[in-house]
Amino acid sequence: MNLQNYYIEYDETLNDWKVFGDIEDDSNTILGTFGETGTLVGPWWMRQDDGFQLSIVQQYAVEIARNLLGDYSGSMNFQEFSIVKVTETNDWKILGNIEDDHGNILATFGEDGTLVNAWWLSQSQEYQASYVGRFAIYMAQEIIQGSAE
Repeated sequence: MNLQNYYIEYDETLNDWKVFGDIEDDSNTILGTFGETGTLVGPWWMRQDDGFQLSIVQQYAVEIARNLLGDYSGSMNFQEFSIVKVTETNDWKILGNIEDDHGNILATFGEDGTLVNAWWLSQSQEYQASYVGRFAIYMAQEIIQGSAE
């Protein structure tokens, strides 16, 4: 599977990312497309099952911890750590402490935890684009498998 004429752009009006381009096989046969107006990432994300979303949120937890610790270069451990689904808003909350190897608390995910959707919106477009690029591969697979909505 190859992405041709592929690009992503942030739509300020919709406050969401769009993926554009064609999906081809190795012989350059078009298998699918993201459509002339692009495919929105937000609705695609909301359709993903909890297992897939959790696997991405686990990656975000590490990124959030790194951001909280700034220039800290030692090892970090998550204690009293959990990730819970907030079904009312289709969001995820990360809870717990970030500690060094001696059990000293270096930072926390906040008394009430860190909501992933709010955290995501606070990230730079460059950071968001790096994940959208990864999501595009999953989106393309759904399109060619016929499971995309």
